[in-house]
Amino acid sequence: MDMYAPMVRREVYLVCFDGGHRLGLVPGSPGLVSLPMSACAPGEPYKAAARRLAVGTALRFGGTVARLLLESRGGDARRDVCLFTAHVESDLRLLWLWVPWRQAAREVVHLGIPELELFVEGYLEGWIPDGRITLIPDGRC
Repeated sequence: MDMYAPMVRREVYLVCFDGGHRLGLVPGSPGLVSLPMSACAPGEPYKAAARRLAVGTALRFGGTVARLLLESRGGDARRDVCLFTAHVESDLRLLWLWVPWRQAAREVVHLGIPELELFVEGYLEGWIPDGRITLIPDGRC
């Protein structure tokens, strides 16, 4: 292993919708909200981390998973991010904050996932297909 290679942090986020296309957000750092998120344990598959994150909730996973490779803000690490779509199964809608999706995308800009709003729009409008997709950050083509 190259000791000068940047570390890779593997992260999973739930992009969870209710029946009104609102996104479920959870408390994050003081004064901020976040998508439900977990770091993957060493050797843990992304799907297992997503299931662990959803334990105890009434969620149905959607058919689309997006993956992005991002640089950390400090440039000393990379982030391998998977976005799992999910839908609330019950009227209880968990104890999350439910926010219209465009507003929610603006509220979580601090997560550093610039393609999130476009991904959610494409998923809801049906022009992003079911399955695994790779999102390429702006300027990386």
